[in-house]
Parts: sequence; structure tokens; C-alpha cells
Amino acid sequence: MIVVQFVLAQLADNAPSDMRELALLANHKSVGITILVLAMLRIVWRLRHTPPALPAAMPRWQATASNISHWSLYALLFAVPLTGWLMSSASAYSVSWFNLFQLPDFVAPNAMLKDVFEETHEVLAKLLLVIASVHVGAAVKHAAIDKDAVLRRMTSFVSVAVFAIVAVSGIAWLGGAGSTKPTTSDPTPVATSVNSTVAHKPESASYLPLWEIDYAASHIRFVGDQAGAEFDGTWERWTAQLQFSTSDIDAGIFYVAIDTSSANTQDEDRDVAMADPEWFDSANYPEATFRASRFSDIGEGKYVANGQLSIKGVTSPVQLHFTVESNGDRHVLEGEAQLDRLELGIGTGEWEDTEWVGKDVTVLVRVEATSSD
Repeated sequence: MIVVQFVLAQLADNAPSDMRELALLANHKSVGITILVLAMLRIVWRLRHTPPALPAAMPRWQATASNISHWSLYALLFAVPLTGWLMSSASAYSVSWFNLFQLPDFVAPNAMLKDVFEETHEVLAKLLLVIASVHVGAAVKHAAIDKDAVLRRMTSFVSVAVFAIVAVSGIAWLGGAGSTKPTTSDPTPVATSVNSTVAHKPESASYLPLWEIDYAASHIRFVGDQAGAEFDGTWERWTAQLQFSTSDIDAGIFYVAIDTSSANTQDEDRDVAMADPEWFDSANYPEATFRASRFSDIGEGKYVANGQLSIKGVTSPVQLHFTVESNGDRHVLEGEAQLDRLELGIGTGEWEDTEWVGKDVTVLVRVEATSSD
């Protein structure tokens, strides 16, 4: 499995596409967690079983070197995956095990810690390769030169066969992840053409007072999943025109404009990628808008805004479920919308494959504002 890890890392470094790199690194992390668990089981077994004695003729320095290499290998089998796990946590990339379940993060996202853990992970991985190579070389030396029983007692036909099967099949299967051919068809989001007036801030036809938004206390967040693990982000730049009263919902108006290049997921590479043509295409479509003037009261203080979301030149119907708490002229609105990114044309080409980036996205809104007559 260690051999597989080094192959996956090299394949990821030379991946021909972002999705293939993501798939290879996700499998690299999953194999690393598997190694960590097996190392824990191995330590438990090792502490409960006395190993065979070394050959009596073995020089003392070789016996000492053997013990040092063994315990160094054990230490690195823990340290390498743990530093990788820490690096992923600090990078805002939670680790999942083969997309089956998500593992907890050890630390909060932190760019400085990410660099430290990344450097440490790479140094320890190289050290593991060196010590493992010396370990293998010493075993071969015992068999070919010393002609003692050291190699025979530490291996068998079964172990050699298992190694071959794991190495070959693991590299073939995991290395081929994310290698599906990009689709050549044009994305066909379920939407209608944008009316040019929708993409600009509308003139209010409502008699309701305009909310003065406290942007520092407000946010628009989104939650998705990548490689089987949840991630979240915020839109840093957005403006909104909100007019709403629970006493007259028919007079309400929502208008929100988001700068599509302002995504912040606490990972610079992912944020930059989101502005690419396959995703939000921010160079050609710098703004996404949501407009609603039809509202429904669904009871228990809950409302639905039946609006139109405009992204990348198309408009789709979207429902925003929300609540409003008002105290005089102060208002707190909290809302949630469930989106299908494929229907919106977000993530085209190879990214239409949802194995590595899910299609469901949750948008969470909180607005604190004041209004006056």
C-alpha cells in the first residue's frame, strides 16, 4: 500500500485535468487512512507477540540498526498519514474514506498551518521511502549474501502474492479514478433565456420601506460535497434590495446580486477554480442574481420566496424558504435554498460526473437589517 501511495502521489502531480487530480488525491488520502488503521492493528499485535530472535551470528550493530529501522517504520506509518490528514484539515479539504464516510477535521482551516503540514508530510514520506528501501535491501542482503533465515521468517509465498496483487490492482484501480472522458455535449440546464432587465437592479414598485442591510452581520453561504466530504464557503461580495413585511407579503420584493468571483471556501485553489468557464465563468458572467416578488405563507412563521435565479446567461426557478423576526424597525431574515448545480449549468464537461463533486448544493442566507417609513 505504501508503493501504491507513492504512485498515486506522482500520478496526481502529473494529472491531465483538475478532476483527475482530485480523484487521485482523494484515493491517496483514503489509502493513507487505511494504512494508519492497519498500522494501529499491527502495533497491537506486535506488542502481544514476541518476534523471533535474530541470528546469533549477526553483529551487534546490525541488530541495533534492525531495531531502529523497525521502530522508525512504525513511527512513520503513523506520522505520514497523520500529517496528511492535518494538512487536509488545514486546507479546508475534509478527508473521506473512499467516499463512504467523512472523517473529522483535526484543525480549523489555516493557510500557514497547511504549508507547515504539507512540508512535513512530504519530508516524512521521503524518509519513509528511504527507510523502507534500506529495510528491503537489508532483507535481500541476508538472503543473497548472509544466506540466513531472516528473509524466510519475515515473508512467505502468501505475503509476496498479496503484495503483488495489492500493488498492481491498487495502482490500476485507484490510479484510473477520475479518468472518464469529458462529455462533449453542451450543458442543457433546465432554464429559460434571461430577460436583460432581470440582470440589473430593478426599480422598486413596492410601498414597503427598503431594508438597510448590515452586511458585516449578514452572509450568503453555500454547502456542497467534494470527494465524499462536505465543504462550505461564502460569497464575499454581494448586494441586496429587500422590501418585506409579514403583514403584507404580496408587496414584498427581493433582489440579490452576487459577484461570482468572490467565493471564499478557505482554499485558494478551489476559489480560483470556481471562477473557471466550467463553473461560474466569472470573466463572462461576473454576476448572479436572484429576484422574487411572489411569496407564500406556509405557516408557523415560515415563508417561501418563489423567485428566479440567473447564472451564466440562463434563468431558473428557485424557492427560498425563510423566516423573518422583526422587532420594530429591526429585522433578521434566515433562509435556505436547495439547488441542483447541473440544472443550473454549474460544473460542465468532465465535472458533470458527480462522483467527485456532488450535484446538490445548499445555500444559507442570513440578513440583519433595519427599515424606516
